[in-house]
Amino acid sequence: MIVSQTLGGLGLSAGITVGALIAQEMLGTDSLAGLPSAVFTLGSSLAALMVGRITQLGSRRGGLSTGFILGGLGAIGVIIATTVENILFLFLALFIYGFGTATNLQARYAGSDLAEPQDRSKAISIAMVATTFGAIVGPNTSDLMTKVAHHFSLPPLTGAFILSAMAYLSSGIVLFLFFTSRSLSSS
Repeated sequence: MIVSQTLGGLGLSAGITVGALIAQEMLGTDSLAGLPSAVFTLGSSLAALMVGRITQLGSRRGGLSTGFILGGLGAIGVIIATTVENILFLFLALFIYGFGTATNLQARYAGSDLAEPQDRSKAISIAMVATTFGAIVGPNTSDLMTKVAHHFSLPPLTGAFILSAMAYLSSGIVLFLFFTSRSLSSS
């Protein structure tokens, strides 16, 4: 669960700020700079419902893994939309990217809920520190990720979403492979 939260924090770090910059570049104006945040937030809201529903019908592992993987696919969509300069596809991709954020928040609560009652505050603290660590590391890799984007002949701002895609997809895979009812309580 700790690895998943760290990766989730990395995925969060790209998001809205860079998405707004991409939209501003594509639209040629900053008058709609808040629209990416609104679309992202709407996606997060829907994701909270969807992940919760999958969890109720199946398992936490299935719900959380699905949410992170969809967030990663949304990040890939942002990369594609930016590369082909399609603003409508960008907004759709940001909507789906929002799934990763909502899932990261829900994973915190799942981890604390699974901890023994006497360890719940410790579990919440561990989840918060892990996410914060990822969120701090992410922006500090912006130069490196810009170089990665350049290496693949992609627009420079997509570097942040390359990191996000890798982080969210990895988090989904880690949760799917290793999440059990005792993932955090033994920490």
